[in-house]
Amino acid sequence: MKCENMKTMVDAPASRRGFTLIELMVTLAVLGILLSIAVPNYRTFVMNSRMASQTNDLVTALSLARSEAVKRAANVTVCASSDGATCTGGWEAGWIVRDAAGTPIRVQQALGGSSTMTGGADVASAITFTASGRTTIPTTATDATTTLTLCPPSPAAVQGRAIQIERTGRTRFAPVACT
Repeated sequence: MKCENMKTMVDAPASRRGFTLIELMVTLAVLGILLSIAVPNYRTFVMNSRMASQTNDLVTALSLARSEAVKRAANVTVCASSDGATCTGGWEAGWIVRDAAGTPIRVQQALGGSSTMTGGADVASAITFTASGRTTIPTTATDATTTLTLCPPSPAAVQGRAIQIERTGRTRFAPVACT
């Protein structure tokens, strides 16, 4: 029985056996065109996702520090840390949330993807929250917020994020143009 079916398949005309070479080439050409359009958009999507994730990591650390300061009725600090134990290094090297005694509460590893994070002189290395949930960041009378800026490795493709910390301890972020 099987031999008869196989014989029928071999004897079938070429149009019923499968794809022709032209059909295969047209399909590959269409696939190539679609991929050339999709790949750059996918890269931008991945970079945007990475920026959002890194922003959320810092905002989460700041929120944790604020809530721990209120809960413990003591100062809690978020500081840039390259080794996860001391407040040394830049923000892109990572950060730690630690209590008034210096005990780490949470450690964040370095940012991935060659992103950079910078802060002004008032947040060069640390942000401290008091027992009332407010920050100790010195700000001018006209500027009640301080900002950490997160920039992607290729700023032309994706906007950076400005993480703004108000004197009251509230944290928010907004898109920012990086150069």
